Amino acid sequence: MATNIVILIAILAVFLVVMNLAGNALSKRGQGRHQPRDVVLGDRFTLRSRGWSKSDLTKIFADFAKMYDVAEPHIVERSGRIFSIDWPDGLEEAHVLFAVNYLHYPRDFDLDSRSVVGAARVRPGNLTGIADDQSAFVFVPENDTHYDRVHAVDDNGQAYLGDFGSASFVPIDDARMPRDVENLFR
Repeated sequence: MATNIVILIAILAVFLVVMNLAGNALSKRGQGRHQPRDVVLGDRFTLRSRGWSKSDLTKIFADFAKMYDVAEPHIVERSGRIFSIDWPDGLEEAHVLFAVNYLHYPRDFDLDSRSVVGAARVRPGNLTGIADDQSAFVFVPENDTHYDRVHAVDDNGQAYLGDFGSASFVPIDDARMPRDVENLFR
């Protein structure tokens, strides 16, 4: 009986040592370039828009920040009434997609009298489902009838669908990218 207890304690000790080593190996692997994709650093994406005033954008993204418990962005007007909307500390990948969508469908704003164009430019390696060597435009497609998804187009012209119920972008055939999206980033 005493021998069985000693063997059980030895097995438990070995198990704890192995689990500790495995945990250390996993935490080291998560550092550096192998960081989880759920956070897109602030210098890895920018959101741009035309069709809203700066005061409108400030209200829209103050509401967005409260809804998602994130920092409010810096909003800077560029030439041509284009605004850059940036989060210096970054956002979770899902929040980048939600921000693009919310720019088009904010609460408590009249959308019928506006022509809004907006998109994010995301650098390579930051969007799940899009090749790590490809940057992408993320946007609400033309003639959108689904309010819970965004589309993307990578550097090679491959189109993707980002449904908010999915964990990653999936390739599609029809990009439906508004023609003014690329002009926001020139």
